[in-house]
Amino acid sequence: MAGWKTQTVNEVVTKIRGKKFVLPVIQRRLKWDEDNMTKLFDTLLKEYSFGAVIVLKEEAGHSPLFESREFSDDGDPRSADLSSREKILDDEQFFVIDGQQRLQSFYIGLCGSYKGKRMYFDLYSDFQRCEYDFRFAYRVRGKSFVRNVERGERPLAESEIATVADCLWYPVNELYEKLSQVGGNIRKVIDEIIKTFEIEDENRKEHIRENVARFNRNIFDLENIGISEVNIDNTTDRIENRQRLVELFRRLNSGGTQLTALDLVASRLKGFDSRMEDFLDRLVTENSDIRITQDELIKLIMTLQDKPLSEVTDLDDGGEKFSAFALDNADRIRTTLAAMRDFLRRTKDYTWFALNRNRSPIPLYLLAYHFFYAERPDENFFDMKRWLRLSLLNGIFRRGCGWTPSERGIRELHEVFKNSRGEKFPTDELFDVCKNNLHAFYSEVNAGNLDEFGRERDYMFFLIYGGTGIGRVNHIQPRSRLLEIINRGRNNITEEMIDSVANLELLSREDDLDKGERRLREWIDRQEDRHGYLNMHLIPADENLWKPSNFKKFLQARAQLIADKINASMR
Repeated sequence: MAGWKTQTVNEVVTKIRGKKFVLPVIQRRLKWDEDNMTKLFDTLLKEYSFGAVIVLKEEAGHSPLFESREFSDDGDPRSADLSSREKILDDEQFFVIDGQQRLQSFYIGLCGSYKGKRMYFDLYSDFQRCEYDFRFAYRVRGKSFVRNVERGERPLAESEIATVADCLWYPVNELYEKLSQVGGNIRKVIDEIIKTFEIEDENRKEHIRENVARFNRNIFDLENIGISEVNIDNTTDRIENRQRLVELFRRLNSGGTQLTALDLVASRLKGFDSRMEDFLDRLVTENSDIRITQDELIKLIMTLQDKPLSEVTDLDDGGEKFSAFALDNADRIRTTLAAMRDFLRRTKDYTWFALNRNRSPIPLYLLAYHFFYAERPDENFFDMKRWLRLSLLNGIFRRGCGWTPSERGIRELHEVFKNSRGEKFPTDELFDVCKNNLHAFYSEVNAGNLDEFGRERDYMFFLIYGGTGIGRVNHIQPRSRLLEIINRGRNNITEEMIDSVANLELLSREDDLDKGERRLREWIDRQEDRHGYLNMHLIPADENLWKPSNFKKFLQARAQLIADKINASMR
């Protein structure tokens, strides 16, 4: 059953301050950024509709269905009060089911800050065209919007300063507080602003009067926020009621700022057992160094339960089995993740997963599965290392390899792990699956197949340079010199050879610019530590091979050095 009411922005913000409006644990974190928030205030002053808010009304004298958290006044998430569901409410309380992003934005703009920056309103905004300008800033100097360089923001360019010079940026939270105190006598606030900023121009005074009045009208006078109150029959089973509300939450979030399927999974899990929020948050924090997200944790735990493809539609029990498994095995899951991270450190692939923003999480799911069920996983260290590195080199976790990695790929690989649960690491079986399903898969690296790993060139560089692989790609033998030979029709060199992995190296930005099209010998002669340079870049020491005329032999020699380095890294 639901009822409908309208309230002013001020009334709702006051209730947020007084903790009468709270967020249930099924809600995710704040997703809106500065741009979304400032657009909301512009929409408010234009008096456009911005959608209703739906709340669950909990009556006094009852314990609420969900644990809750407070709204944030600084953009940082608040921890849930895990004991709140057991408390008896002294007064009615409203749990925001839909509309969190909007209410959170109003609260931050009017009462707080976002990542250390306050919201400012340009009181010279063009009210006649209904163009209202709001921005976030650390501070404002004079009458211009500026960034505080000391807080990490870049300074405004001259062109940017010119576009905002004729502005009067006023802190929104100060304007809100001043208007709150005058009880409708907005003239007092307007006169104070004009006096403080020594405004003489009548046109500017008019802009201040009109904009402050418009702000006041839409914050304090107009009932702009429509609130639908959902009431719960407290005589009905509480677990059933919780799942009904989670299902309502799922349906409401099919539009607006949409939740992903895994956001909805998380909401269902928290709705079933609110301890899941603290558990997931803790694991995300502990594994933030390899950037494991909440979504990835859910997929990982599903894989541990032999449901690697499960999403929200598979949780017909509301998440009871998932939550029970996760919480019953909480310590074991944490130990598994710690062991996996230790394994990555020992293999030196830790840096790859920590720094590579495009890395796939799928190998982490599969490694975690083995660590979770194996009795002595360390006995298989080198098998795991070889599987991981060859899988990454072959690009089996990227689209275009012959299967969709997040669907058929993980299903086929997981089946192998499932069938060998508790046994030795199934390296050969995993390789067989790849050979039978992918366009190409190489279980060995040699001088003749290096270019077959071209799709994963970044990871190959990572191995060549001992776990760093950071720099600009540069041709060892300059392209221009080799093209000259090709144009003369000598040595049977092709353009394809120029871009072979064996002719590529990584240089710093400065060295890349300095090297340019210099001949290889000339460039090596410029190095202070010539021997160290050759070793770092795996360049053959035989100077005869440095001649462009011996390019094919150079490629063969360097390809062998690279293959030897990669194979050594797997032992």
